[in-house]
Amino acid sequence: MKQTEKGFTRRGFLTGSALALGGVAISAMGCAPAQKEPPEKKPTTDEPTGDSSYTDPWAGHYASDWADKVTETVDTDLVIVGAGVSGVVAALEATQSGIKVELLEATNTAGGNGNFSDCVFTFGSPQQIAGAEKAGVTVTADQIIRSEIELYDYTIDGELWVDVIEHSADNTQWLLDAGCHTEDIATFYGGTLGKTPTVLMWRDGVGGGMTSAMQPMLETLKGLGVEPRLNTRGQALKTNDAGEACGVYAETKDGVLEINAKAVIFSGGGWAASPEMLATYGGYDMDKTDIFCCEGCVGDTLKMAAAAGARQDAVSRGYMFGNAITGITSSYVMQYHPALWVNGDGRRFANEDCGEVCHDYTGTAVRSQEAVYVILDDAMIAEMDKNSTVTTNAEGQQSKSLKDEIDAAAADSANADVVSAASIDELAKKIEGATGLAETFATYQQYCAQGHDDLFGKDPQYLVALAEGPLYALRVHQTICLSLGGINTNRFWQVVDEAKKPIERLYAVGADGQMVYRSLYNLNTAGGHMAINFDSGRYAVKHAKEHYL
Repeated sequence: MKQTEKGFTRRGFLTGSALALGGVAISAMGCAPAQKEPPEKKPTTDEPTGDSSYTDPWAGHYASDWADKVTETVDTDLVIVGAGVSGVVAALEATQSGIKVELLEATNTAGGNGNFSDCVFTFGSPQQIAGAEKAGVTVTADQIIRSEIELYDYTIDGELWVDVIEHSADNTQWLLDAGCHTEDIATFYGGTLGKTPTVLMWRDGVGGGMTSAMQPMLETLKGLGVEPRLNTRGQALKTNDAGEACGVYAETKDGVLEINAKAVIFSGGGWAASPEMLATYGGYDMDKTDIFCCEGCVGDTLKMAAAAGARQDAVSRGYMFGNAITGITSSYVMQYHPALWVNGDGRRFANEDCGEVCHDYTGTAVRSQEAVYVILDDAMIAEMDKNSTVTTNAEGQQSKSLKDEIDAAAADSANADVVSAASIDELAKKIEGATGLAETFATYQQYCAQGHDDLFGKDPQYLVALAEGPLYALRVHQTICLSLGGINTNRFWQVVDEAKKPIERLYAVGADGQMVYRSLYNLNTAGGHMAINFDSGRYAVKHAKEHYL
């Protein structure tokens, strides 16, 4: 059960959040299981080289680990590991081009995180042109690209953004032809977020990716004679004597499947469903971090690539963030800008309206602190409830109001994340370590009275004084929805080795091979990740067809 809030101005919070996927001849070169020494690089660099306790992070993902366990062998043109958005797009593009495909999916359901997606970025399409005209905004490609590369301090591949935008109008028409359902014109994300009106929302709205995008594409693919092999988990890449990819080994309920192919595409959806990898690569404290990600995104493809010599830099890649509060179903409390935020010491640490342009900024803010509390009063909670839509679950039960949930959570002695009190002094006593809360509260009230935030410059329209009591403190936990990247690729989505040279016949697309995000996902180009899913899936196949198939 979740509440879905509608956007409004002044003391309102903002709309929605992305939280919110036949036999052919093989090359004359032998396709033998690659025997490799454990890699010199570790996932992290905090252990001394030569440590006798070193454990190979790619163990179990070498071809030699699976070659003698094969129970079935299949030959095809192209094997795609992962049936999320980019994998299904690649399979559809390939099948439409007459390429024989095997599409593998580790879980029992195709679609991956694409099932929960909201929209797709579009540029140069009739829908985007109409949307810009309606909004009275002029949008140019160079503005978008510069905004993206500046945001990440020029550490991303600007040429990839050039390609994505150049292909965007054609990709938009392709996805419509594939059966996807979008709104008629492009808008700002959720009507208000982002920098440009370049977003095509799925017809079924926020989280409508399953019915608006994935199911239609899968039906179109099925009509062409291809369906994903479900519960088939890719485990190792096969390479030939020249070091080129030539197939994969996959684990099924019946044994080990060997697929020989002329090219391989990794589309595993990243690794945000793996607590171990989130802790290792992202540095997340998993005791206070929740996972909201497709269960199949556990990093198998990154490990398969790295075991075959691919360059990986998951430590420096990006994430889609979210926020959660124990006992509260609404995911938008952090998007209510008039609230007061404090850290574990009871002190403010950021402007509370930072999510006005991009909701993910609230996740970054939460991550910067050991603990974060949202302070609310009854009037604020009532305003959120007033602008909420009550939903029902599968059993027909209505969701509780936010007020009811907060009261229930505060009364639950087992829930230390939601507390209430008659005054700020009493509230401070209930939050261990929040010694600065009363002083912070008094100073913030002064800022509200004068209409200017001297500390962080919060927008004056959101400077609304809180009542003296009752007051509520809701501790926020970070949620991770998606990892972005980790396997290094070039402009053509080819996986590269440590020398940044292509590993021939191997591609990484979608969340696996993102080279356009660092540190976080942003809404400068809202829907950009979905656009890259479509672009990488299609153009990896186009490159493979031209050079290998």
